Amino acid sequence: MKKYLLALCLVAISIHAKPLSVVFEHNPPFQMINDSGFGYGPVYDFAQALVKQADLSAQFTPKPWARIIEKDAHLPNVLILSISKTPQRSPHFIWLTSVYTGQQYVWKLRGGIDPEGKPVQVAIERDSHKMKSIDAYFKPENVLKVLNSTQALNALIKGRVHRFVGTKFAVSGKLNSLGYSLDMLEQLEIFYEGEYASQGLYLALTPGTDPETLYALQHALKQPEIMTLQMDLLRVFDSQ
Repeated sequence: MKKYLLALCLVAISIHAKPLSVVFEHNPPFQMINDSGFGYGPVYDFAQALVKQADLSAQFTPKPWARIIEKDAHLPNVLILSISKTPQRSPHFIWLTSVYTGQQYVWKLRGGIDPEGKPVQVAIERDSHKMKSIDAYFKPENVLKVLNSTQALNALIKGRVHRFVGTKFAVSGKLNSLGYSLDMLEQLEIFYEGEYASQGLYLALTPGTDPETLYALQHALKQPEIMTLQMDLLRVFDSQ
C-alpha cells in the first residue's frame, strides 16, 4: 500500500513539475556535441537516464560555456551538466550529484621549447572556474581566453601558447577528440587552485527550480538503476 501511494505521489509530482532545461557545453570526454548538434558521452547519457527515471519533461540544449554561466545559470528550472563546484559557486546552485573528481596539472608540448627571456603563455576557457587561479599563477597578460577547453588545448598543440591546465583524464579525452594521444604532452607540476579549488564536476540545478522537479531528481538518484549507472560512470573515470 505504501509503495502504491508513493507511486501515485511521484506521478502527481511529475505532472505538476515544470519542463526542465538541460544545458551543456562541448567538454570531452564528459559530454560532447556531434556535427548534427546533438549531445552524447557518459555524463550526457547519465543525465538522460536520470531525467527519464524522474519522469520529467526536459529539453537538452548544447551551448557555449560562457552563455551557460552568464545567462542560463540565472534562470530557474535549469540543469547544468559537468559544472565545477567551487567555494565561490557553492551558494549559487543546487548541487545535485557528483560525476567526476580529479587532480589538476600543468601541461606542455613534449619537446616544446619555452620562449627565452619571456613569460610562458597559457590558454583557458572563458568563465572557467580556474580563471582567477590561472590569472594569479601566470599573470592576466599571459592568459589567452577562448570559447571552450578543447579550443584552449588546441591552442597549445598549435603553438599559440605554451601551457594548458587540466586533469589527466580530461586532457586525454580532449586530445582524443582532436585526433591526438596523451604521449604528445608532458605533465609538469600539480596546479594548486588555492581558494578557488574545485570539488569536482557536478550536475547542478539553478536557484528557483521547482521543488517538485528537485524532489523528482533526488528521488531518482536513490533508485537502484541510477545508483548503478552512477557507480559505473565514476568507475570508468577513476580507471583512466
